[in-house]
Amino acid sequence: MITTWFDDDPLFNRYYPYYPDYQYYFENEWGMPLHCDERLFEFLSLGNFAAGLNWSLVLNKRAAFRSAFQDWDIAAVAAYDASKIIQLCQDPSIIRNQRKIQAVIHNAQLIQQIQRTQSFEAYLWQHLHYQQLVLNCQYFSDLPRTTITGDQVARQLRQIGFQFVGPVTVNAWLVNTGFITARPDHRGIIQMPSNPQAAIRSSLPTHTTPSTRSL
Repeated sequence: MITTWFDDDPLFNRYYPYYPDYQYYFENEWGMPLHCDERLFEFLSLGNFAAGLNWSLVLNKRAAFRSAFQDWDIAAVAAYDASKIIQLCQDPSIIRNQRKIQAVIHNAQLIQQIQRTQSFEAYLWQHLHYQQLVLNCQYFSDLPRTTITGDQVARQLRQIGFQFVGPVTVNAWLVNTGFITARPDHRGIIQMPSNPQAAIRSSLPTHTTPSTRSL
């Protein structure tokens, strides 16, 4: 049970600990570094769907999104064709925005290309020079919507063709997935070693249990 959190976090105050999915999200996911490309892809895509909406709406549909996108299997989603897009646009359990659905598929294809030489996680750490940004904020409202770190990653992703990766969306994604950490209980802070690539590889879990906050 979390005993230290932001007093003014509306999502936390509304849902934690009353809903198991939200309890798991706050206790085990938000701000915790991920070592699974599928989960990184999931949170990137959920942030895509949350653009212009709100994070709670997307989290409430998380199970439906997992079903629609095959638990965010990158290869499977990358292979989605026009008929699959039509099918998804007719699925009332998800957010039926054709441009966002197409962007998710397009981004999966780009992640596939990255994975030909390295993991998506390793690619991101490489472009962050293996430096995790630690934010110390007393209030949720103090969390910045953008950071130099987030701007840097957003710029790099746009350069190679990713879609729906504006600075605000990417910054929220990085906070959600632990590249930037801001947890008031100080969990999620990692010490990057002198040989980070080897350490990241050796720390990969054999199985990862399966969102980003909209800042």
